[in-house]
Amino acid sequence: MNAKAISAILATATGTASILTAILGMPSSALANTRVFSCSAKNVYVEVSRLNNGGLRYAAYNIPTTLNRPNLLLNGGTVRRNQNGEVVYRFRNANFLYAAVQDQGYGKVLVYKNNRLIGTNYCGDV
Repeated sequence: MNAKAISAILATATGTASILTAILGMPSSALANTRVFSCSAKNVYVEVSRLNNGGLRYAAYNIPTTLNRPNLLLNGGTVRRNQNGEVVYRFRNANFLYAAVQDQGYGKVLVYKNNRLIGTNYCGDV
């Protein structure tokens, strides 16, 4: 491979990282992540990941999916344990709240609008 081809590959890779940084509004170092919760439920697949910068990311994919591009992507969530000892990841998007709950079963995903529960998806219901 000649030097010109290697330069083109590096330019493409650098450009892709820059575009992702610009689109997502975060440093490229935050793009790598570790999945902390996943849920396959009826009509949706949800992943919660911890980013390298310590933040949380919620990604929801409508089923069927190739997992290439989420239908909903939210950053800046919170995590806590509820009174039952379940781990709850919470993400806000305007007047919607998405909660991914790690319980003693497979887990569940709850959706609230204006603080009112409008949907519950149980993981494993596929």
